[in-house]
Amino acid sequence: MKYGIFGDIHGNLEALEAVVLDMEEQGVTHPLCLGDLVGYGANPAECLEVVRALGCPVVRGNHDDLATMKKIPSSFSEAAQVSLAYARGQLNPSQLNFLRRMPMTWIEDPITLVHATLDGPESWGYISTRLEAQTSFLYQKTPLCFVGHTHRPCAFAQEKEVRPLEFRLVDIHPDRTKAGRKFLFNVGSVGQPRDGDWRASYAVFSPEKQLIDLRRVNYNIEKASAKIIKAGLPESLSKRLFKGE
Repeated sequence: MKYGIFGDIHGNLEALEAVVLDMEEQGVTHPLCLGDLVGYGANPAECLEVVRALGCPVVRGNHDDLATMKKIPSSFSEAAQVSLAYARGQLNPSQLNFLRRMPMTWIEDPITLVHATLDGPESWGYISTRLEAQTSFLYQKTPLCFVGHTHRPCAFAQEKEVRPLEFRLVDIHPDRTKAGRKFLFNVGSVGQPRDGDWRASYAVFSPEKQLIDLRRVNYNIEKASAKIIKAGLPESLSKRLFKGE
């Protein structure tokens, strides 16, 4: 058994297809999706269908949530507002219903999934700091929690106190999870990384080896970028892919 945890796809079909292929090559048997299938990229409907075909658990992201509503938040950047309106126009009723049915959290021991934070999943808060992780840990009932939303990979461990981890290949051997030790992992973004690395980001969890591996995957970024321009979306959304920001 192997889990592949991915999210923040944001309509980037090329990145998603590359990640799905990499999961197959890594022997992933149980994909898990952290949401935000739509927004920013040119292929929201196609990405939704790829995820739906996987038949995997999917939690709701803020872009997924807003795509099913009429309002567009003023707090969104102009590019985000335009791309959200574009996504709404691309999705059919069945696809919108799929987004509406997505839960805010998913729990199956030893894993919890949430797009944002466990202390307020519907508030779309971020986990970037030790204090923010500590707050979410208070609501975490399983040893492992995977989150997205920031588009930046990071990891934290909780024992007597919360501390950040270097997230590359993390050993969570059972000896280390005694006495209620917990881990929280942000797996980054498939479709729009913001950590300075343009490659798609996701994680593989091997329960047998008790290892969590952060993976970066090359994809046809030129094609994804060109599609954004062709769709009439803001050029800034095309350029930022290359910068990983």
